Amino acid sequence: MQALSLFELNAMVRSFIEGCAEDAYWVHGELLEGRAGYGGHFYGELVEKNELSGAIVAKARITIWARVYNMLALRFQAETGQSLRAGIKVLLKVKVTFSELYGYALNVIDIDGTYTLGDQARRRQEILNQLEKDGIINDNKDLPMPTLLRRIAVVSSATAAGYGDFCRQLLENEWGLAFRVQLFHAVMQGQHVPESISAALMQIADESDNWDAVVIIRGGGATSDLSDYDSYELAACIAQHPLPIIIGVGHDRDETVLDHVAHTSVKTPTAAAAFILEHQLEQLSLLHDLQQRIPLAASAKMQREEQRLALLRQRLPSVVTLRLQREYQRLERSLLLLPFSAARVVEKEKHRLELLSQRLDSLNPELLLSRGYSITLMDGKIVTDISNILPGSQIETRLQGGTVLSQVVGVETENRQDPPPHPSTREGSGYN
Repeated sequence: MQALSLFELNAMVRSFIEGCAEDAYWVHGELLEGRAGYGGHFYGELVEKNELSGAIVAKARITIWARVYNMLALRFQAETGQSLRAGIKVLLKVKVTFSELYGYALNVIDIDGTYTLGDQARRRQEILNQLEKDGIINDNKDLPMPTLLRRIAVVSSATAAGYGDFCRQLLENEWGLAFRVQLFHAVMQGQHVPESISAALMQIADESDNWDAVVIIRGGGATSDLSDYDSYELAACIAQHPLPIIIGVGHDRDETVLDHVAHTSVKTPTAAAAFILEHQLEQLSLLHDLQQRIPLAASAKMQREEQRLALLRQRLPSVVTLRLQREYQRLERSLLLLPFSAARVVEKEKHRLELLSQRLDSLNPELLLSRGYSITLMDGKIVTDISNILPGSQIETRLQGGTVLSQVVGVETENRQDPPPHPSTREGSGYN
């Protein structure tokens, strides 16, 4: 059996591929890595991932030769606003190549930037749809902007040129408006952007009473880095933040998911500073207007009150005269009615006295005596309880026409009978 060398086998594979493959194919995938190497050539790796698991199911090396790369890179940048880099999805026109030394590879001869834009737009729309479904997309937009924006928490990189521009424009303003600005450092480009900015925002939320608003700014840098801001986690953090957030990330033509969830979106850091200054100047104008209107309003109020007092002074004599006339008329009516009222009172009292007299007459003891009743007294007091009378007691019995004096020889009650009188007691002695 004749054995082939590896080179011979690879040569057969190359001949087979070159004979079977068409001139070029359009193929889509995700750049796993990519870099411009020595000589200006671009080297990278194109992969396809399972949509559910994210696992890589296919992989191929790609090469863009320097002359083609320079042309494609400029066109791709103009169409998409970003450069060829890892993590983006691309649609490439390739030729299939096979080298005895380097193996299978794809030689890129063209790129369709609209595919990448479409994928970015799709991904951005998916995030917005999820925010809408979760009911939080407008939460930050619905927060009221404070009347005064003086305490500003800034999320940015300390070394970013945009941060310096923002501070200079805000703190060195020509109107002498005062601000307190504090930086909360965050990574503003690269794959760690979402978690870094979110951490800064959570720190600000913990001390939200100290701030009026939050500004997220990023100036300069590659436009391609803006795709790092299309993050659901970061967008949700901004949407649910307790303070209104002003976004100043990117350039005039760029837009991210954050622009849709922040309270206010402007294009640059200097535009964010201009927005705050304009807001403060509007409030300052309102204060100046009130300052001018208050004296005028007070003067007008004083004039109205003086006119009202003058009118009252004019009306006072007539009011007093009218009141006196009403009182005189009331008094005259009372005088006319007085005899009749007095007669009614006298008649009423006379009738009441007659009733009292009848009651007194009915209680007259003489009347009771004339009816056969008698009154018994002992020691000058009326006897009301028989138990107070003892044998031998002296009593008086008053009848109509006179009084009988008696000495008690015995007392009979309802429950017992007293002993018979003493033998010395004689009948007809005048005892009752």
